[in-house]
Amino acid sequence: MSQQPRHVLVLGAYGFIGAQVVRALQQEGVEVTGLGRDPVASARVLPDIMVKQGDMRQMLSAEDWLPYLTGIDVVINCAGALQDTASGDLERLHHRAIAALAAAATEEKVAIVQVSAVGATLEASTDFMRSKARGDAALLASGARVTILRPGLVIGQGAFGGTLLLRMLAAVPVIQPVALPGTPVQSVMIDDVTDAVVTAAMGGLSEGVYDLVEDTPHSLENVVLATRRWLGFRAPRLILRVPDWILPVTARLADVAGHLGWRSPLRRTAIAVLKNGVTGNPIAYRSATGRSIPPWIRHYVASQSGGNTGLMRGWP
Repeated sequence: MSQQPRHVLVLGAYGFIGAQVVRALQQEGVEVTGLGRDPVASARVLPDIMVKQGDMRQMLSAEDWLPYLTGIDVVINCAGALQDTASGDLERLHHRAIAALAAAATEEKVAIVQVSAVGATLEASTDFMRSKARGDAALLASGARVTILRPGLVIGQGAFGGTLLLRMLAAVPVIQPVALPGTPVQSVMIDDVTDAVVTAAMGGLSEGVYDLVEDTPHSLENVVLATRRWLGFRAPRLILRVPDWILPVTARLADVAGHLGWRSPLRRTAIAVLKNGVTGNPIAYRSATGRSIPPWIRHYVASQSGGNTGLMRGWP
C-alpha cells in the first residue's frame, strides 16, 4: 500500500471504530464510501457520505463483493459482532465473508486493512476470537495486500463489549465493584486505533500483523479505577471484589436479556474475553512506526491536568 488511496470503502462505517475512521479519512481528503445493512443508522451517524446497503453475512462469494470494489483502492474492515445473534452469524461475518472479500480484492488488486482483535487465535476460548482468527488467516493466505491490526481493550465513550462493561462498573456510586481484579489488560485509546488504521490505509504501514497495545499490562482492577476517574466520578469509599462464581450466572442472565433486545455489556463473550486477559505484543507496531501506543491512563490524566504529572502518582 505504497500509493495514497483515492477512494476507500469502509465496512461497518457507522460503528464505533468505523465512524471515527471515516471522519479521519475525510480530513485527509480521501473519498470514502461505507457499507452497512442499516440505512437509518448510517444516515444518522454519517449523513454526509454514501453508505451502500449490504449485509456481509450474505456476501459469501467473490462475485458478491465485486460490485462494491469498483473504483476502490483500499477496503477497511471495521465490521464485527461480539456474540452470535443467530446461528452462524459470527462465522459468516468474521470468516466466510472476509474470505470472499479477499478473493475479490486479489482479483481487483484492492488492498485490505483488517481491524481484528488481540487474542484472535484458532485456539481461543470464544467463538468471537476463533472466527476472527479464521478471517485473519483467510486474508493472509489470499495473496491480497493485507494489513491486520489487532487492538487491545479499546477505550472510548462509544465502545461496546468489555469497554462498556468497564464504564458500567466505574459508574456505580460510592462502592466500586470489581470482577477478575488481577486479570492483565493492555488498552488502547480509540484515537490511537484510528490513527493506526488511517496510517495503514494511506500506505504508511507495511503489510503484516500488528497488535495495537500499550507496552505494559495493568490489572483489571486498576483499569476500572482509572476508568472511574476518567469518567469524572469520585473515588469509591469501598472496593467490592466480586467472586468469580457470580460471573457465569450473570452472563447467562445477560444473554437472555440480549435475546429480548437489551444489548447488555455483561454477556458471555465480553466476560470471557476479559477473563482470559487482554494482552498482546507491541514490538511489531513499534518497530514499524518508531513509536509506541501511549498508555491511555497516563495520557488522559496528563491532558486533564495540564501536564501536571504529580496528579498521576499512584495511578497504574
